[in-house]
Amino acid sequence: MAGEVEKINVRSPYYLTVDSQGSPSSGEPVPPEYDPPSTLTQPLECGNEVNVGEDVGTRIYEVDATNRSGTFTLSYTIYTPVKITYQFTEDASPTVVGYRGGDVHEQELIDMGIPASELTGLVSGEFDNAGIPIVRSTDTASTLTITVEAPLQTDNYRLVMGCPDETAAPVSTFSLPATPPTNTDLLDGSQTLALAFLNQTPGTLPVSPSMKVYINDSLVQTLSPASFGYEDKSQVPTIIFSSVSGLSWASGVNPFNKTPVIVDNSSFVSGDNRISISFEWDTDDWGSWLQPKIDIMRTGIFRNTTANEYQFAYYEYQGTFSFYGATDRFDTEVNGIGSDLVPFESGKKFVFNYNTTTRTVSNITPSNAFPDTGFTISPHPTVATGGIKI
Repeated sequence: MAGEVEKINVRSPYYLTVDSQGSPSSGEPVPPEYDPPSTLTQPLECGNEVNVGEDVGTRIYEVDATNRSGTFTLSYTIYTPVKITYQFTEDASPTVVGYRGGDVHEQELIDMGIPASELTGLVSGEFDNAGIPIVRSTDTASTLTITVEAPLQTDNYRLVMGCPDETAAPVSTFSLPATPPTNTDLLDGSQTLALAFLNQTPGTLPVSPSMKVYINDSLVQTLSPASFGYEDKSQVPTIIFSSVSGLSWASGVNPFNKTPVIVDNSSFVSGDNRISISFEWDTDDWGSWLQPKIDIMRTGIFRNTTANEYQFAYYEYQGTFSFYGATDRFDTEVNGIGSDLVPFESGKKFVFNYNTTTRTVSNITPSNAFPDTGFTISPHPTVATGGIKI
């Protein structure tokens, strides 16, 4: 059929040449309308979102849940209703959330044969904007499968996948070498954190307080008054986080005059670890306040070839031990972070984060002690300065 010249529309000054080729009456095939697949599977990463429009059928979103435990949150904005279910790999059966969206299409769904009892999750209006909490108690390898069924043509829905942080890997446990080294170098992998508690309380304490040590909010050690020994000002109690017990401080250079208490650090994870210290005592014995000067230090294990034993390195007088393998005291991994007076009430915690990767200290509570950018405590003056890199 010869083409005819037709105006595009009433107001347009332009014309097109048209014919009947491809029309239903021409006998030629008509380009098919878009027919979406009945089921489409696609990945959905944590923190990402998907926006879907003009869709019908089923979409399956797969979220890598490996090494994550806690609450996943599927946030959504849904107009035309869809049905949502989810299931972790380890689940015996899926969890049916049900239909979500606006109720303006409720009758259409009922007309399709969907029972009204399944549509109670629809909200009044054109759309629903909310979130679905999905709780997981383990962090083993797993996939979270989220199934979205769209029985009607879907004009718009948006999903955002929120995930809990990945579980940090445990830090490798350090062990002493089978063959003792012949130098005083710091043993690689033994680097760790130490704290000293100098008794600055005026007068004489009749008894020592007890002390509790927490790692990542789990109580790992309780020191009795006798084992802590804070009331004796001729000694300085210290704790060292290590998997190796029975070692002393570097002989001849440390001021503590007391064997350190070793706190097992096998529960340390790679990255930040929340460290908490609390003191407890009978306030009838000597009042409601305790004010130690806390020294935070970086230490590690070395072989004292003179004493023929392993010891923990101390950051002062490092030249005695050839700077533990470094070139000078400015290059050594053994260092003092800083010190300050920290007032305690019985049972209250001194809290900070220790990062095993960067070996830094941050997020200190109470916030007026050892802030991240220097050491000050109000109203008490600073007694030492330094950074938080250790």
